[in-house]
Formats: sequence, structure tokens, C-alpha cells
Amino acid sequence: MPTVDLSYDTALGSFPSSEQTLFRVFAPNAKELHIHHGRNIGDLGGTLAAAEVESGLWEAAVPGNLHGHFYTLSVEPKERFGLREEDFRAILDPYALACYDTTSTGIILDRSELPTVKEIYSPPAPRDLIILEGHLRDLLGLSSKGPERPTYDAFCRWLREEDNYLCRLGVNALELQPLQEYEDSNGGGYHWGYMPVNYFSPSGAYAIHRECASQVADFAALVEACHARGLAVILDVVYNHLGNPNPLLCLGGHSFFRTNSAGELSNCSGCGNDLRTEAPMVRKLILDSLVHLLRTYGVDGFRFDLAELIDEKTRGAIEDTLHRIRPNVILIAEPWSFRGHCAENLRETTWSSWNDDFRDSVRGYVRGEGGRDGLKYFLGGSVGKRNRLPQQSVNYTASHDDRTWIDSITENANFDGTNPTDLDLRRTRLMFAILFCCNGIPLLAQGQDFCHSKGGVANTYRDGARNELLRDRLGQFDGLHRYVVDWIHLRRSELGKLLRLGTATGSGFFLHFEANGSSCALGTLYNAAGEGRLLFLCNPERHAVRFDLRGLLGREQFRPIANGEHFYAFPPNHTLQEFQELEAVDCELWSLEGPFS
Repeated sequence: MPTVDLSYDTALGSFPSSEQTLFRVFAPNAKELHIHHGRNIGDLGGTLAAAEVESGLWEAAVPGNLHGHFYTLSVEPKERFGLREEDFRAILDPYALACYDTTSTGIILDRSELPTVKEIYSPPAPRDLIILEGHLRDLLGLSSKGPERPTYDAFCRWLREEDNYLCRLGVNALELQPLQEYEDSNGGGYHWGYMPVNYFSPSGAYAIHRECASQVADFAALVEACHARGLAVILDVVYNHLGNPNPLLCLGGHSFFRTNSAGELSNCSGCGNDLRTEAPMVRKLILDSLVHLLRTYGVDGFRFDLAELIDEKTRGAIEDTLHRIRPNVILIAEPWSFRGHCAENLRETTWSSWNDDFRDSVRGYVRGEGGRDGLKYFLGGSVGKRNRLPQQSVNYTASHDDRTWIDSITENANFDGTNPTDLDLRRTRLMFAILFCCNGIPLLAQGQDFCHSKGGVANTYRDGARNELLRDRLGQFDGLHRYVVDWIHLRRSELGKLLRLGTATGSGFFLHFEANGSSCALGTLYNAAGEGRLLFLCNPERHAVRFDLRGLLGREQFRPIANGEHFYAFPPNHTLQEFQELEAVDCELWSLEGPFS
């Protein structure tokens, strides 16, 4: 089948009104298209033969308002593309606003019945963001209510708890792993959600009554509850491939997907099919769904999975379209795929991107591997060839992918950080100090602040037991958790503005000090030529080091803020010395202004 690059601006999906319900579907692979509808899921007896009104564009209408009815599509295909005949008998409308199941059945919704955003939330400026990445189901493990079915409503009730973990932690943005309707290949079991089958519907897996499309109101309530607690909502979205069943492959065949020289679906996503985002109607699907999520649910931004697979023109269209609706929308790219890396291509845009160099380098640095030059680069926000502004770098050291932080750096065998050693914990505290002292956007993985471990297992996308966060674990490592809370408090304070710069710095902003007998240890004075300075001393070595600060002292008196163990609790005679000694795997933060308020 030749590539089809048809383009239509018309709205797609189902459109109930007082007189009729109109269906409009783009299906260039269809010789015939039928729409089956009914009030009950077991009785889709109403069947409409759609007419091809323009090439690839099909329409049908039935008298009456079918709001709340179920529907599915079937086609007589032009080509099968290796699919079974039964795959074409029941197809989920890609534009369904709610889904009864993840295989074939959408729910017709009157747009006048959709949620209305009561008040537009204003998220923090990018330089002020502190993000926690998490999974709805995993985070609910920290609820004081104990085990219950994970739902949007349960998450809302958890957020309203007076001593809610997210609010106590102090982050101001929550990046939720995918919540668009996703493949349910393991029968209702745990899933990360990175195999989407519909881009408009919130996942019915977390609805109170998915048969009534309650996921629409339920998810809107979740976003509103996050905003009420000062949390911006960033959705992890997957526009590089689809799960199974694959409605776009049935309706459009290879016109919706990239192929190799042999005519086979390309696999730079690692998931078996790569969306051809440069196709006009695929680009329209992406933009239409993002606009729907922004306008209907009031989310504040998106993190794009494997964004390198989204072509540059479409990334630009996303930026332009969403900024017209919400000028402060947050756009974050995972800037790689098995094909390549696109961070440098985002340099002149408003996109930020996950910084994998930061992740890998800091993991090595806290173990004494690598030199100090990398840390100098990261302290300044990775500005240079990669980034134009510090806020374009999302700094992180662990995420849902691969092993947890503590598993990745533990001294224990088999990457098992279940029982971390003292050195593991010292390196973890040092990592957090570095994370929050570097300009850019800090991102924490769920449970990272209390040594969440998956027992060394890397790929746990279907393993809810390993991913779930545990209140007992939080209690066990409460000291580390409180240390991270203090760093977040500092980062968000007036003094912390030196750690969240919005622009690139001049050559005189940072003044660096080396330590005797170490190629790794680094001292850094922020705002060296101005006022309100901070001094950060960092030693990843397994032996003590000494910094020569004679050129710095004598003009002002520095006061201690933090070290590698705690904040504030320093004796009155704890002063900065001309030859300042720093213990092994330790850090110190000093200020000219004293402890922050």
C-alpha cells in the first residue's frame, strides 16, 4: 500500500447533539467501514455503514443523542499487513474520548458534558520546578488508609490527608507515568502504561465506574486536587508507538507507521512499531489529543517518551500550538531512542530534556570515578552545545527505567540495595547535595528519598510488588527523607535562587577551588563577583581532602548551612578555615547570609 499523506482539518470522533450523533473516522486502509453502537456493552446491535465522503475520510450519522452509549468500528481492509481477519472486526476509535475497554469499545460523550476547568493553574517557572516522577498506583502505597483499589479518587483522598507525603517532601510538580488508555495484555494487572491504545481517554483502570466513563470526571478531579496542594501536573505521554490491539494499523496500515527498506515496520522504539509522526493525520492526532488534555483536564505540561522519534516539525507544532493555549505549558523531552539523540536540536526552543549525561556522570562521581570538570559543567546547568539555558536540563540520577538509585550504586552484590551500606547512604546524601546544587530542573524518582529498592531487578514494568512504595521503608529511612526535604526547602528559598538560574552565567559567576591530593573534589563559590554568595564544597573521595581558601576568607564571614549529614545543627564555633578539611564522601554548604528562613 503506498504511503498516504492526506490531510484534513475537520474534527474526528463521535459528536452527539440533540438531533443526531455524527461519527467521523479517518481510515485510508478501509474499503468499507461500519460503526456498531448500543446502550449496553453486550448489545452493539445498531450498525451504520459509513460513507467515504473524501478519500480516506468516512462519515455516518444516526438520529438522536447517543451520549453514554458504547461503540466500535469494523473495516473491510484494503491490505491486512499481517493482521488477522478478526483484528478488523472490532476496532477502538482513536478519537474516542473515553474507553470502556482497551481492545475495541469506546464511549460516546457529549462534549457539553465534559469537565470544565474552573481556574487555570499557574505552574512554577521552569527554573523553579522541582519534579517528582511517580506512578499513581505505586504512590498510593504511602497512603495511611492502607491497601485499596488504586483509583483516581483514592489518589485525591490521599492528597487531602493533612500529612500528605508529596506535600511534606516539598516538590512543586508531579510527573505522572502514562495515564492515557493503555494495552491491558495481562488482564487488569499492574502496568506502567507505556503501550497506549488511545490518546484522548484517561485510563479506565483507575476509574470508579469505567462503564459510565467516570475516568473523565475522576481524572479531572485528580488534577484539581494536585493544584489545590500546590502541585503542577505533568503527564508522561507516548507518541512514538502504539500498544495492542493497534487501531491505527488496522485503519491506516503503513501510512501511519514508519517502515524500513524491506517494507517492515521500523522498531527504533523497541516496541515493534514506530509512529510516522511526520504524516499530517498522525501529527493532527497528536496535536488534537494534547489540546484535549490541556483544555479538558487542565494539566500543566507533558513529558514525551522517546521524543527523538517525534519529527522536528511535529515537535515545533506541539510547542507553537500548546503555547498559544497556555503560554507557560511545560514541555519535557526524553531526547533519545534507539535511532539517536535530539537534545541539541531543542537548544533554540522552549523544550527541556532529560539529561542522561548528568545521570551517568553523577552516579560515577559519587563513587570517586571521573574528574571535577564534569561537575563544573553541571553546576552551571549544562549550558553549551547541549543547552542554551540551565532550565533546559532536567537533572536526574534515577527514573522508572532500569534500577533504582540505591540499587545502581550499592556495594552489595547483584545490585541489591535492600539493605544499603553506610557508604551507600553517604554517597546517596552526596548525590542529593549535588542534584540540588546544580542549576537546571531537579527530578526525583519515586521513593529515591528513602532508598526505594527493587532488589536489583532492572525491568519491572509489570511488577507492581517491586515498584510499590512502602510506608515502612519511608519510616526506616526517615533521616534521609528529611535531609532531602531540607534541600528542597533551600532550593525553593530566597537564598536558593542562586541554584535555579534562568539564564546562562558569565565567566565570573562561579569561582572554583581544587583540593590537595584529589582529582575529583571541588569547591565552588556562586555569584563570586556579587552579593548573596554560596560556597559548596564536595568530596567524593574515600579519604579526607583539604581546600586552600586563603584567597576567599578575610573579607566576609561564612556561616554553615549543611553538610553531608544534616542542616542547621552546627556548634557556634564551627567556622570556615583557610585550609578547610572535608571528610571522605562528604560535602558542606556555606552562606554569607546565614541559615535561610
